[in-house]
Amino acid sequence: MLTRRPLHSHIFALLLCLGLPLSAYGEIYKDYQPTEQQVVMTVIAVEPNYLDDYLTQLKRTWVRAMAVQKDLGFVVDYAVWTSDSANTPNVWLTITYENMAAMQPSKARYDQVNAEIEARYGDEEEALDAIAKGYEEIRKMVDHQIINRVEFID
Repeated sequence: MLTRRPLHSHIFALLLCLGLPLSAYGEIYKDYQPTEQQVVMTVIAVEPNYLDDYLTQLKRTWVRAMAVQKDLGFVVDYAVWTSDSANTPNVWLTITYENMAAMQPSKARYDQVNAEIEARYGDEEEALDAIAKGYEEIRKMVDHQIINRVEFID
């Protein structure tokens, strides 16, 4: 009685006959390496016709807070990204940290950031709270990732 072999076993045999290397896989730290910097990316879907309002409000809240953290040396960089062609999601927020350790919470950093925000913008606290509460009506958080850039090794 003749038995049938699955198609994948025939393909495997063909590859062996052709001499194609099956062990030519990439290897971390030989072919590529992750950078130490970590990027926190938040993906947001802003309701249609509210993008301009959202970005203007974001400048008064999140961007100000990130500027304080960058000035204090707690973050390397931050950015707001948008897409003219995307329907949803349509806003990406990124925060770049020097490394994973820089992402760890610290009461001292928390207190320092809050004191600096109070010194710079304390007289606007009520207005800023109202803006932050209004976000939930015009946007939805879609995703939150911690990513890092890959460098390729020659």
